[in-house]
Amino acid sequence: MAHPLTELTGSWTGPARTWLDPTGGEPDVGDWRVQIESLLDGRYARLRYDGVCTGKLHHGEMTLGVDDHEHTLYWIDTFHTGASPLWSTGPAGPAVSVLGSYRAGDQRWGWRTAFRRDGDELVIEATNIEPSGEETRAIEVRLTRVTAA
Repeated sequence: MAHPLTELTGSWTGPARTWLDPTGGEPDVGDWRVQIESLLDGRYARLRYDGVCTGKLHHGEMTLGVDDHEHTLYWIDTFHTGASPLWSTGPAGPAVSVLGSYRAGDQRWGWRTAFRRDGDELVIEATNIEPSGEETRAIEVRLTRVTAA
């Protein structure tokens, strides 16, 4: 089964909004440059990106897989994930939405990542989930395909 994002191979760019204030303050806005490639005969899609958040350059990579039962995501970067990768899973199907968790002190917090198309844009949305279950916006990236000039 080919991953739904493999049809989006190529270069993408666009603004990323990152909410660092859980009380709903204004998001930090920076640009992301993303390269999407198909791996292993389309079974996986890899997104490599460079972005800016709080004025600092960061780099990251997401590898997404899918089988008959679930989507998987393995995410590492130099800003959000620290030294621990984020592993997430979600139901298989055309919609890509996965849920994982990370440790913050002695508690585990949830993290949902969703990928969707909005017209010509690829939208990546992430939601932070407190141990109490309360959800807050974390990241929204709106990417457009880079066309050759």
